[in-house]
Amino acid sequence: MSYLAINTKTKSTALIELSLSSSQTSNQGDIVVFDTLRSAGSHNVSVDASGNISLDTSRSYWIQASIDVDRSSLTSSWAFSWYSGSTQLTPADGAYSATWEYHTSSGTQLGYPNATFTATYVTSSPASSINLKADVLAGSSSINTSTKVIIVEVVQS
Repeated sequence: MSYLAINTKTKSTALIELSLSSSQTSNQGDIVVFDTLRSAGSHNVSVDASGNISLDTSRSYWIQASIDVDRSSLTSSWAFSWYSGSTQLTPADGAYSATWEYHTSSGTQLGYPNATFTATYVTSSPASSINLKADVLAGSSSINTSTKVIIVEVVQS
């Protein structure tokens, strides 16, 4: 069998970047409010002033948020997750959280999770609106402008 015999279909895609024009002071439970959208290609993604990201439910998405936080407390942890309204999206939905957990420099670190600085949402049946929320975050921490969301939107044929 030849790899040339594979039947493939062309899909229309768009690449979208969401970013912050300035750092956002945030607390646990706050939504990251992305205020800048750049794109390559025609797309059906939008973001509102409350941080809700609207998606076209007839399209597929690969979404990845890269998190950069200055913690207000050097001994604090942070975690960000994807939500649809007030419902946290889970791996069963195609969503994965970003987590950084503080560890002391002494004692055993066995059993602690590794840090993941990206929150991912991959789905062919997306929620119509999602947001990125701080599940764990010390009060008055700063979400830096290097925090970005990259979205690949795929038109289903």
